[in-house]
Amino acid sequence: MQIVINTPGTFLTQKDECFRLKHKDKVFDISPLKLESIVISNQAMISTQAIALALEHNIDVIFLDKYGDPVGRVWFSKLGSTALIRRKQLEAASHGLGIRLAIQMITQKMENQVRFLKKLMYARPGKSSFFDEFIARIEQSRDDLESKQGDISPGDIMGLEGTAGRAYFQCISRILPEKYQFDGRSRRPAKDPFNAVLNYCYGMLYSIVEKACILSGLDPYIGFLHADNYNKKSLVFDLIEPFRVFAEQTAVYLFTGKKMKDEYWDSREGAVSLNQKGKPVVVEAMNKHLDEGVRYRRRNVKRRHIIQHEAHRLANKLLSDEKMGRSDWLEIKEF
Repeated sequence: MQIVINTPGTFLTQKDECFRLKHKDKVFDISPLKLESIVISNQAMISTQAIALALEHNIDVIFLDKYGDPVGRVWFSKLGSTALIRRKQLEAASHGLGIRLAIQMITQKMENQVRFLKKLMYARPGKSSFFDEFIARIEQSRDDLESKQGDISPGDIMGLEGTAGRAYFQCISRILPEKYQFDGRSRRPAKDPFNAVLNYCYGMLYSIVEKACILSGLDPYIGFLHADNYNKKSLVFDLIEPFRVFAEQTAVYLFTGKKMKDEYWDSREGAVSLNQKGKPVVVEAMNKHLDEGVRYRRRNVKRRHIIQHEAHRLANKLLSDEKMGRSDWLEIKEF
């Protein structure tokens, strides 16, 4: 379970080995045994006693900026697993294995895009011709990427990813209510309500992926595709790609289900951001989607836990002997 504190003036402390949330006259207690993470945004306060209780129970405390992106976290300082994983990660980043892993992650992302569009298409009988063009463009990019078999640069991979992404979001825009249709992706800041919601969902997803990396013994800063810029968590940017669909599903269903209202965001100088009315709606929808059980490797698993499982599989893949055959990973087929 994850709790999200996004109301200004909220105070989180501990009482009798439980977390206590206070806001004005309201008080709410929750056991640390029920929590996986605590997310804090806006002008909330947390006591050192609450931080100590979180560390004791390996609960990470995540701080978000106004766009929903994580800006910092507090958790137990011990890294997961063995240092050998991080050495293997460095080796892979400078050899062909890193590129092959990047291709697999982006290929899975494109396959998820196709499956999601087909799911939306099947829910709209008689409109398959509308979806066909966009699906074909994504499939062409996926096929071009798979055909390279590692003989490709990171820039070329990201180029094919961008081509597929433009087709994907063009299709999504056109199925939204007309007033919420948008002209491409916009990030910081978002230029429209849909991108504001999607960016916030992505921000929540980033924190989950980073936690999965560290618990698996992976270094979030050593990536295979995204540039190793100073202080940039390159692996988090890589590993989030196959799971972005979880955020995209949430955002699309909020708008197509007519659950979003104009009072949920603020607009200023062409920038759109979620406000105090909108953030709880998006957070609740995203957490509900991540906590839903889906079929994964012949069993029912919450979507949020698939990320941790696949991070462990990536670590095992790095550790395995290539001559003996590397373990499989990225089996995300819920549709």
